[in-house]
Amino acid sequence: MERQTKNSVKPPIGTTDVAGLGLNALDTICIVPRLPEPNGKLRIRDLRVEPGGQVATALVTCTRLGLKARYIGSVGKDDAGRAQLESLWAEGLELDVREVEGASSQVAIILLEEGVGERTILWTRDPRLSYPVEQLRRECIINSRLLHLDGCDSVAALQAARWAREAQIPVVIDIDEVYDDSTHELLCLVDYLIAGSDFADDPCALADRYGCPVVGITRGAEGAVFVDHGRVVKSNAFQVPVADTTGAGDVFHGAFIYGLLQNWCMDDVVRFSHAVAALKCMRIGARRGIPTLPEVREFLKQRGYTMAS
Repeated sequence: MERQTKNSVKPPIGTTDVAGLGLNALDTICIVPRLPEPNGKLRIRDLRVEPGGQVATALVTCTRLGLKARYIGSVGKDDAGRAQLESLWAEGLELDVREVEGASSQVAIILLEEGVGERTILWTRDPRLSYPVEQLRRECIINSRLLHLDGCDSVAALQAARWAREAQIPVVIDIDEVYDDSTHELLCLVDYLIAGSDFADDPCALADRYGCPVVGITRGAEGAVFVDHGRVVKSNAFQVPVADTTGAGDVFHGAFIYGLLQNWCMDDVVRFSHAVAALKCMRIGARRGIPTLPEVREFLKQRGYTMAS
């Protein structure tokens, strides 16, 4: 079931900078003095409910930086789903979202160690939230300058990537697991494959296997390594006081997309992405710390870098 109220989740399809198909979630962040031991008991210092999710957070990053974005995905017809939709509307995203009767929206419980910023994530996703390929609209994909995926909605993601390839629209993916056999076919249609170190440790091997022109492995505080058409680009993360790393990778992807659409060189794109992710990590929540473009420019200036124009 799909809701047609308030700004309409099925708007007329115009052009946009980036379209994204994939995950959204509502995070309950439990701030604790330390991570609990087995059979232990621990008082929560603070409790916060914040919107998140891989593709949704990446697209919010794009809008904060000044791009127009279209989010395609699913929520349950419940309080968490309504909260997620409200959060995306508030950020100015165009939505093509299914509200699924009887399904529960994706939620996560995040244990955040106070003073350290590292987190442990427990999550669940109702299989009924998978976006049906027959409901995916081609114009939602091809009326954009770039397509962003996470591979979760396997069949729909594959179709979206095929349409993008036919229309010569670049495809970026944030991949953290092989969902099924179609994931391998999907990765062969991707132009920019970015994964965490839990997924792979050698970007050259991924580039050789899938033929992606650009492959990156992000390594948190240790930076990232990219292979750009055979050229290796290594980069360091910016050192900042870390409050919460939740969503840092998603924000990195959104900033990466922004840099690509400015036609920057890969070195500048990656440095900019590190800066945006670092600023996010200084505040709790996946999206609360996402900066604006002037804030990123000032952050880089203070560290001796001039942002590409």
